Amino acid sequence: MTETTGPRPGASPDEQLIAYFDPDNRADPYPVLAGIRQASPFWAMDGALLVLGRHRDVETVLRSPAASADRSASRILSSDAVASRREVMTFLDPPDHTRLRGLVTMAFTPRMVQNLQGRIREITDDLVDQVAAAGSPVDIPGVFSYPVPVRVICEMLGVPAEDHKVFGTWSTVLGRALDPLMAANRTPDVDREDTETRAAFYQYFRDLIASGGARGDGLLARLVAAEAEGERLTETELLATLALLVMAGHETTANLITHGILTLLRHPGQLAMLREDPSLAFNAVEEILRFEPSVQMLHRMAKEPIALEGFEIPAGTDVLMLTAAANRDPEVFEDPDRFDITRAAGRRLEHLSFSSGVHRCLGANLGKLEAAVALQAFVSRVRDPQLVEDSLEYRPHVILRGPERMRVAFSGVDPVRRGAVGR
Repeated sequence: MTETTGPRPGASPDEQLIAYFDPDNRADPYPVLAGIRQASPFWAMDGALLVLGRHRDVETVLRSPAASADRSASRILSSDAVASRREVMTFLDPPDHTRLRGLVTMAFTPRMVQNLQGRIREITDDLVDQVAAAGSPVDIPGVFSYPVPVRVICEMLGVPAEDHKVFGTWSTVLGRALDPLMAANRTPDVDREDTETRAAFYQYFRDLIASGGARGDGLLARLVAAEAEGERLTETELLATLALLVMAGHETTANLITHGILTLLRHPGQLAMLREDPSLAFNAVEEILRFEPSVQMLHRMAKEPIALEGFEIPAGTDVLMLTAAANRDPEVFEDPDRFDITRAAGRRLEHLSFSSGVHRCLGANLGKLEAAVALQAFVSRVRDPQLVEDSLEYRPHVILRGPERMRVAFSGVDPVRRGAVGR
């Protein structure tokens, strides 16, 4: 593991936050996050931003009706960043958010998600076969983790198989636009790539719809029908929602699967436990979400004052919530830096990796199912997996954190063994 480059001893909260944003700390940000959590709440960026890291504070804001996802009045986002997200569901408040979310929710009900389990198993088994074909060592993100959610969401939207690969590329580019670190270091070439990617993505779906690709009763067909009814979903809202589904359904789940494999390899006792009892797969996913969340932070605006314990957030404040710090809060989780796949057994795990309140991730159940099936397939079939430590390379992204490259050596791959994922 790369050694964390922490702030100097006695560093101010601002300096700790700067250290957290340092790409050199992406492999292990948690020592820095612990210091930020202990110092929070605190003002950063010359008082323009309030930083929260304690679980109780983060959850309070996420559940507060006074916390707005509309960041058009933000003092820390550029006008271009705000304009590019104006129609995206996750940047809207009710009633617009409620309307858009209601149109998409029908594809992510527990029953609809459970009906996808068989197909997800087929996809993951096929990709484990590709791991075998690639040979040892294999790059896990490229061959396994990234293709799983791309294929699932593309099939849900009716995207032909030959186009799945380009969707993975588009998703990565679109996800970059959400990241404050990447936004702060933009170049004309990056801006041009983002603009061209979004235009290509939108035109692809216009062409797919025009050619009859939205027939049937799938997710795309339902969204197009809603757009055709008028006043419920405009074309811009339709295309922005499709971009969100592809990006959020891909990047976060891919990072969850990669981090799951990485963390299990670093905890061989837990790996052996999961291999012995595959029914622990969902418990393992919940613990991975807490221990190594794909989404590290969330941003809200206080429309009205929000009361915390011993502190009031003034109206008009930009609030940065470090969910990755909250997920290791010792006030909520016993021995929070210990990885334990039995931690969630028999009780609700209070991690905040899917947000909370009205903006809780609507694809949470699908992402957890994909990750559970993928981990079960990998653990049960790939023999003697070992991390090639010097191969681990993280993307610089600070919000959607995950390895870009991670090679794993193995001695062989067993044939498919059928069995329920369990819950």
